[in-house]
Amino acid sequence: MKYFKLLLLILMLGLVSLPAQTGQALVSINENTPVNDAIQILEIYAQRETAKKILNMSSFGGVIGIPLNNLAWSKALDLIALRNNLKVVEQAGYFSLQDNVVVNATTTAVAEESSKGSTKQVRIKAVALLADKAYMRSLGIDWSTLLNGKVNVDVGFSGAQNVPGSIFNVGASHLGSLNGNTIEVNTLLKTIESDQKGTVIAQPVLTVSSGKRGYIQVGQDISVKTADDAGNTQDTFFATGVILDILPTIINVDGKELVHLILSIERSTGTPGAVSTIINKTKSSTELVLYDGEESVIGGLYDTDEIHSRGGIPFLRNLPWWVFGIRYLTGYDKVEKKERELMLLIKADVVDDAISRAQKAQAAAREQN
Repeated sequence: MKYFKLLLLILMLGLVSLPAQTGQALVSINENTPVNDAIQILEIYAQRETAKKILNMSSFGGVIGIPLNNLAWSKALDLIALRNNLKVVEQAGYFSLQDNVVVNATTTAVAEESSKGSTKQVRIKAVALLADKAYMRSLGIDWSTLLNGKVNVDVGFSGAQNVPGSIFNVGASHLGSLNGNTIEVNTLLKTIESDQKGTVIAQPVLTVSSGKRGYIQVGQDISVKTADDAGNTQDTFFATGVILDILPTIINVDGKELVHLILSIERSTGTPGAVSTIINKTKSSTELVLYDGEESVIGGLYDTDEIHSRGGIPFLRNLPWWVFGIRYLTGYDKVEKKERELMLLIKADVVDDAISRAQKAQAAAREQN
């Protein structure tokens, strides 16, 4: 009865998502929730799946300090521990949150500063690439090897023999050698555009304060006519184009800074119709934890273009149908479908707050003088 009342209260507050008919329940908890309240929420799902309780055996009793959106209880518990410099220990019958035994004076100072609210910023560099799916697969690129602006190309890939030589030639001129078949991403993007197999549709750079939301839209807002209860006509606007919505949070662990990202990317277009406006949308949402300066790739957003054309003997293929049906003997209609993939390359860099940057600038100016 105790847990039933607690669960009912949680659902009324909108903190936890109801579980689906099958699969694991997803938990959402506000960043201002006290850690002990968050533990009570997670304990319901921990007992259901593992028959174990969750205990707070640490000295920490503040708010969790990180937003948790649609996460499994175990991942949510790990993020709470990571954010507040704690550790999760599994023992017989329970999980416990404990103080990190390797905490030193420097780490404690960093944790205290973080709990008060970091004023540092995160610079997000993103590249949105729309490229031909078959062409990208033929390159044999291993995006999991993305590091310091370079990726590996598997020349043993079944379609690698179709890779244009310009990629390897330009890559070699930039890198000096192709040890390990490494190619710079910038070189790769330029080659894809020069071969007319893809387009960089957006390349935004956004600086966001830790814990604040950043939003970029490359496109336009379309309006749809709607009527209110009184019968008055009004315009409702919908955002379309390439839209990047991101929420970064800096996490300090043993003096090292990690960036927790909650982001979504959307590519949408509006098509006016006789009755209503159709919005074609492709959207992906994810959460990442990156270290300072790390890069990542988000892909898997596909769309299909249909190209209608007519081939055959010039002039004769375009004759009207009533000219003895010659157009059907000398020409044909064809439909070409091309599947394209939208990929987002992201890099996160931690930037000092404005006061620290001003102090460094003043120190540099004094050294020059």
